[in-house]
Amino acid sequence: MDARLRRCVGFGAVAWMALGVRAQQVDVSLTLAYSVYVVGEPVLVQMECLNATRDRIEISGAGASASLFVEISSGSRFDELEPFNRAPMVRELRLNPGQSFQQKVELDKWFGLTREGRYIARLVLVHGGVRYLSAKRSFDIVPGLPVTEGVQMFVSRANTKRQFKLVYWHRNQNDRLFLRATDEPSGRVWDAVDLGTFLRREPPKFDISPEGEVTVVHRSTRDAFIRTVFWSLPDSLEVAERNSLLDPDISASQRLKALYSESEGAKAGDKDGKEEKAKKAWWKFW
Repeated sequence: MDARLRRCVGFGAVAWMALGVRAQQVDVSLTLAYSVYVVGEPVLVQMECLNATRDRIEISGAGASASLFVEISSGSRFDELEPFNRAPMVRELRLNPGQSFQQKVELDKWFGLTREGRYIARLVLVHGGVRYLSAKRSFDIVPGLPVTEGVQMFVSRANTKRQFKLVYWHRNQNDRLFLRATDEPSGRVWDAVDLGTFLRREPPKFDISPEGEVTVVHRSTRDAFIRTVFWSLPDSLEVAERNSLLDPDISASQRLKALYSESEGAKAGDKDGKEEKAKKAWWKFW
């Protein structure tokens, strides 16, 4: 009986120690906004961290006891990418026991993610000499399906030109139109801009003015367009204006239908009025 009791006590102690170790964990997770990104599109992710230890965790800042970062490999776990931006992804942060935090970051602002292919990312928290790892998340960088393209030349910089490409990609059950831009010969890749839903039955209108105004008009729904205007200068590329436009043909036909319905309604009203008057006139003789 003593031997059995000792075995039970030993087993219970081991189980209790395992539960204690598990209780002193930090849960980290990484969530991708999409599984596929167009070249140049911001690779948006959400980092989450839960402090399930008994200690306060300080990330970044003076006296930090932990560090939080993302590891990315290209296609293979052995081909790890080196970040070009050494700034911390998270500013000074203190997590008390039981406290959690969430933060969205664009991974392309730390890693060069302009090459087409598959990437694998995971979130890492180092605290007390222990590495806490999130599950690995994979995503693809694709060029997009071509629609049209254009070139902008700069008067002030004769040796520089900007290559624009309009591409689309199917996402969330819709085709979406993107504007990509790359400078030559520097190879600088500007952030690709999501222009919204895109109906492929009608090609978009794409115009580059000598003053640096880039305009894209594309059909987004059956009866509407989206017009996006960019200012493209040698050292900047930004959205200046964006608005929705109704299709003039469809809106005109809809207006005609509405007028026709109103006219028919007025005629019906006049007819009913005359019949009512006729009935009243007939009833007057009784």
